Amino acid sequence: MKKTKKIGIIGGMGPFASANFLQSLLKEISIQGINMPEIILDSVAIKDFISDEKEVKPALILLKDRVNQLDNLNVDLIVMTCNTAHILHPQLSKNSRALFPSLIDLVEKEVGKSNLNRIGLLATPTTIKANLYSNKILPSKKLQKILEKLIKKAIISPVSLHEDEQLILEVQKFINKSSLDGLILGCTELSLIFPDPKIFKVPVFNSLIVLTNSVINFLNVKI
Repeated sequence: MKKTKKIGIIGGMGPFASANFLQSLLKEISIQGINMPEIILDSVAIKDFISDEKEVKPALILLKDRVNQLDNLNVDLIVMTCNTAHILHPQLSKNSRALFPSLIDLVEKEVGKSNLNRIGLLATPTTIKANLYSNKILPSKKLQKILEKLIKKAIISPVSLHEDEQLILEVQKFINKSSLDGLILGCTELSLIFPDPKIFKVPVFNSLIVLTNSVINFLNVKI
C-alpha cells in the first residue's frame, strides 16, 4: 500500500499568493494523475516583518513554532510561499525534521540550468537588499518603487488591470534597456500580477511555478 505523503505549506505572507500556489499545485497534481497528498496550509497571520525590522525577531519565533507544529503532524515536506521570508529560512530549516527546501535555491538552480547570462530580478526591496538572489541585474529605483507599491497591494487585494498594464510597460523597458536574457519573478505576488509570462519576450523564472514543480517532483518520488 502506497504511503500518502504529507505536505506542509507556510503561507499568509500574503494569503492570495499562498492560495494561488495551492491552486497551482492541485491543478498540476490533477493533470499528472498523482495520488492526492495530505496538504496542510498554514496561512500565518503575521505582522509585516518584511519592511519593519523590529518585527523580524517576533516573526522568527512565530514561524519556528509553526515549523514545529508541522513537524508534529509528521509532514514529509515543508515549503514557504514567500521569497522575502527566506531571510529566515536558514534558522527555520535547521529546526525542521521534514525536508524544507529553499525557494531561493530552487529558483537559482533553474536559472543555472538555462545557461543564460543577463538575468534581471523583480522582487521586494527587502529581497534585493538582503541579496537573496545574487549576481542579478536590478531594476531602477523607479521600477523598484512601483513594484513595492503593487506587491504590498497584491498582498491584501487584487491589482487592477490598469496598474498591471503600467507595470508591464516599465518591466519591458527594464528588459530592453538592460539587454536581459531572462527575468526572475522573485516575489510570489508577482504571479498574481503577471499571470501570463509570455507577455515578455525573454524566459521568465516564476518562483511560484518553480516551487510548484519542485513539490510535484517530490510527490513523484516513491517512498
